[in-house]
Amino acid sequence: MIKGILFDKDGTLVDFFSLWLRAAEAVVPVFLKENQIPVTGEMVQLLLCTMGIERGEVDPKGALAYKSYGEISEDICKALKEKQIILSEEKTRRQLERLFHQNVAQSGVPFRLFTDMNTFMKNLKVRNIIIGLATADTEISAENCLTSIGIMEYFDYIGADDGKRSPKPDKEMFLEFAEQFSLKPEEIAVVGDTYNDMLFAKKNGGIAIGVLSGVSEEKDFGGEADYIIASIHELPELLEHIGRKNSK
Repeated sequence: MIKGILFDKDGTLVDFFSLWLRAAEAVVPVFLKENQIPVTGEMVQLLLCTMGIERGEVDPKGALAYKSYGEISEDICKALKEKQIILSEEKTRRQLERLFHQNVAQSGVPFRLFTDMNTFMKNLKVRNIIIGLATADTEISAENCLTSIGIMEYFDYIGADDGKRSPKPDKEMFLEFAEQFSLKPEEIAVVGDTYNDMLFAKKNGGIAIGVLSGVSEEKDFGGEADYIIASIHELPELLEHIGRKNSK
């Protein structure tokens, strides 16, 4: 029986592409300029490709799809080092955090959603489900997003990049959620749009629910998803199905 759900954020609760793809394309030239690196087509493409973006498409297993700012910074510094450009990983992480946050917060673009979020969250609460978030985004950005779409009050747990927590698929956020609410691993479902989210569930003994509303197609989950749905709009029906199956 599912008693707790850890949701990924981007691509799961809110549309990934309307937010982060556009933001990455805007942030990269500014990042280069701030570091006095020539803003050439070659350098822009190098950094976009390093983030997992090519020809305007996001690689579902690329950095932007699931990695934390710290991990993306490592990738970027490594790519630039091959061009004999040396940057501090810590400074790069702080820059990326700031630039992405500024771009997303000041864009004025409303979050595109996949269902009526208040009705959806109330449905989960009626089922006495403990609701958590496990995201690679920063705490402030995640909380701003949840507040903006009016669902922050429904969340019992926020797992995000605070500079200390290990990113998914490491067990830290999963165990923190389980211990805080006295949940068994098999009572926790992870709902996300990437292979990384599915690994996060499976490596820790949880139930993996993949959604096709983000960067992944069914094949991209690599056979690790226990269930696959179009979007969270279909989650209440799936929970009913799982409940009936477990009661037999």
